[in-house]
Amino acid sequence: MDVKKVLLPTDFSELSNRAIEEAIPMIKKLGAEVVFVHVLERLDHPDDMTALFDEGYAYLMDRSNALLNDLVLKAKQDGIEANASLKNGVPYLEIVELAEKEGVDLIVMGTHGRKGFNHLMMGSQAERVLRHAKCSVMTIKAQ
Repeated sequence: MDVKKVLLPTDFSELSNRAIEEAIPMIKKLGAEVVFVHVLERLDHPDDMTALFDEGYAYLMDRSNALLNDLVLKAKQDGIEANASLKNGVPYLEIVELAEKEGVDLIVMGTHGRKGFNHLMMGSQAERVLRHAKCSVMTIKAQ
């Protein structure tokens, strides 16, 4: 498989950070470009708390952009061409859509590896990406 562009979704959790740490050496070895993506889920239901929610959401957008920029800078310091995208919506849908738009060859993301009842109740963004993506998907399981 010829991999020229890799999409690395992140929610900035320990699991996402681990997936990024494991993917970066592979990306560097392949000479591929990386696109980091974070998806914010905005709930749109106006009520008395909307103004407070909007203020918190603006903070989350600023913080997410700063964290994404840090990832891009670190990748560039490692000699990897990198950029980032901040999306709003349902994570797996936004990830799959961005992968198609960017023409990525591989998506690498962390997964909790839940089974049984926990999987049924919690679901899995990684599994949904795996089922819907048109490109290859590599998951890195939590320890």
